Amino acid sequence: MDRGNAVSGIRVWSPVVFLVAFVAGTYPILAGIAERWVKWDEAYSHGLILFAVCLYLTIQKLRRVRPVAGFYWPWLVPLVLSAVLYGIGGMLRIEAVQQIMLLPILFSGLLVQWGWRQTIPFLIPIGLIVFAIPFWDYLAWYLQLVTVAVNQLFLSQLGINFVVEGVFVYFPGIGAFEIAHGCSGLRYLLVGLTLTFLYSELNLATVRARIALISFGAILALVANWVRVFVIIHTGYATKMTSSLVNHHDTFGWWVFAATLVPVFVFARWLEKREDAAAPQDAPESVRATGTGRSALAGLSTSAIPLILLAMAFWPGTVSRAGNVSTDVQHRGLDVFESTEWLPLFGSGLAAWHPIVERPDRSFEQTYVRRGTLESDGQDQQLPHYFVGLYSYDYQRQGGEVIQYGNHIYDGEAFLPSQAFDVGPEGESTMSGVTISAHNDATPIYIAYAYYVEGRWETSELQAKLAQLPGAFNRRTDASLLVVAVRCHDCDGQAALNKIAPGIRDRAQSYIDGAYLRRQ
Repeated sequence: MDRGNAVSGIRVWSPVVFLVAFVAGTYPILAGIAERWVKWDEAYSHGLILFAVCLYLTIQKLRRVRPVAGFYWPWLVPLVLSAVLYGIGGMLRIEAVQQIMLLPILFSGLLVQWGWRQTIPFLIPIGLIVFAIPFWDYLAWYLQLVTVAVNQLFLSQLGINFVVEGVFVYFPGIGAFEIAHGCSGLRYLLVGLTLTFLYSELNLATVRARIALISFGAILALVANWVRVFVIIHTGYATKMTSSLVNHHDTFGWWVFAATLVPVFVFARWLEKREDAAAPQDAPESVRATGTGRSALAGLSTSAIPLILLAMAFWPGTVSRAGNVSTDVQHRGLDVFESTEWLPLFGSGLAAWHPIVERPDRSFEQTYVRRGTLESDGQDQQLPHYFVGLYSYDYQRQGGEVIQYGNHIYDGEAFLPSQAFDVGPEGESTMSGVTISAHNDATPIYIAYAYYVEGRWETSELQAKLAQLPGAFNRRTDASLLVVAVRCHDCDGQAALNKIAPGIRDRAQSYIDGAYLRRQ
């Protein structure tokens, strides 16, 4: 083969080979992200469309820039550092770290081969995909709190009698609303950021104009969610929870979001015209670079080596990723009540309620009544029924996390919360509690729940999510959700949970510690 053709071939195929190595090295995380993209009711359902847009923009940029591969060795430092952090995240089972490191690894690898001047034009075309990577979930809790605070301000101006506890808004004698994950506004924020970044890349030249548009779009996306939540809450209050908007409001939310896009694009068009009036000179995108076939080959080999090592360590089926997975899907040997005092019933919930937990590695669900009450009362439906559920993940990964979008203590469309409370001895909260009731059944269900993550009990979703970090130092990888509930017509459900739930939590902890510590 002619040496000139060989050099040209290396320069052309070098980034392609690197991308193949990147996909191989990070495949488990990329596959998990793709799973989130095909869940159409989640905040990342725009992922496939955004990926296609990024691919199109990148190809168009390649045609204009035509980068020449070489070897820019200083960029090996961020590449190796990013790969090491990705590997640490994998060993500690912290997928958020691995997800955050995806783009640094990708861009560092390109920088090794193309250098700064040739890589910078691809920052937006490729980087837009960041708005479809699920690590944004960590923002949801804070956005929920902001949404609650804003709506508390709105409601206080109307003279409405309401009480706010955490993410719950209560209307005494009427009902309550939970500002849940889906009401945080994360979905609108990500779509708004995507659209404004995309418009900026296609139509705006100056950094100041781009920052102004992106900031304006992000603010209006959040405002759209605040307005949506306020209208839903106020409609529920005004109609005493009878309006269909209370339970079916997704379409309404997107109409509100679409309305807020009008001023965004009006502002964007104004910025564009102002730039056109200034008649800026277009900076040439084509950058001439020099590089020999040997330097291009060195850049390719050195940028691919860290990814090959990641592929060897974290490819699906290897011990490091799947060594803790069990085929036993039941918690066997868990004894939450004394069998002499409690009678298990057929059923895994209370009436139509049960926790919604996606794909736990182990689960336990059982309903109980006190022995002797069935014979003496004879009216089974009037008796207090107790439920215990324990759901465990051997290790947390994409689609298998104790805190994830699909996991819920109750179905928000079928049940309404009426009160939040703490469970445990006086002055000590060992579990969180909430009272719910079905739309067609006023009988309350009192629920206590807590998360046991890598040897730590937590009572909130955010704390349970963050508990993975300190848990990394004790070699624990498991995470569990414990739910204890009682359904009764004329009993004090909170008092009943305060009496039995702490003991059940202690038994569950002993069982989980015994089960998972033996596996270390």
